[in-house]
Amino acid sequence: MDTSSHLNLFNLHIIGVQKAGTTALAHFLNQHPDVYVADHKEAHVFDHPDFSDSKDKTAFAHHRYNAKLTNYQDQAIRCDATPITAFRTEYLQACYQYNPEAKFIILLRDPIERAASHYRMSLSRGQEHRTMLGAFLLEPFRLMGIKKSGPWGFDDPYRHHSYLRRGCYAAQLKRVLAIIPRQQLLVLHQEDLQQNHEHVLHQIFEFIGVTPVNVPAQQVYVGNKLKPRMSDALAKFYAKCYFSLRKENITRWQRILDKR
Repeated sequence: MDTSSHLNLFNLHIIGVQKAGTTALAHFLNQHPDVYVADHKEAHVFDHPDFSDSKDKTAFAHHRYNAKLTNYQDQAIRCDATPITAFRTEYLQACYQYNPEAKFIILLRDPIERAASHYRMSLSRGQEHRTMLGAFLLEPFRLMGIKKSGPWGFDDPYRHHSYLRRGCYAAQLKRVLAIIPRQQLLVLHQEDLQQNHEHVLHQIFEFIGVTPVNVPAQQVYVGNKLKPRMSDALAKFYAKCYFSLRKENITRWQRILDKR
């Protein structure tokens, strides 16, 4: 994708993971005078159903991004926080090819809590009607047969019902590291952003090359407060077993990162 003729390329991408604090991080970054976060946070350029079929992908990306710069005032850093990007190779490759000099950030979260939060979001949006336990148990069957190539529509089950699949971080990290140079990637944990807010933000500011500023900690987004069901505990136990069998743990994730 040739983007050499376009100015104001987006040069910071928060590429994952969904329900891990990306909204809060985007909000905090947007407080910096040298950072502009895309309008509504998620530009959905490379995962847009029309992107893969576009004859001129450069023009498509440029048009989509320009529409997300309503109040842009020449900030040095232009940030897109579309967290599905790391979940699929095609999206990630297109994002990197758009601007190979960009920086990339991934936020991770306990995959069990991430899955539960994802479920509650889908339920509140009317995209889910089963119990958490039912949704987790049926996930492999709901995703079975869904095409893994070609565009995913915005109502595709892989977007809304991949509660456990999206928590398989090992595969995603390997995918990311196969495409993005290690020095252009920063991997953080949601808990660190919550517990060491100032330190982590300064780390990010240094990573993206802007002068650190103090951004007050605050609760940006409160998850969907739905009345828990008795079976939710069983759903989380099932998720724990699911991730344990796949050896999804922080030690393994760090080992993958340390190899690069």
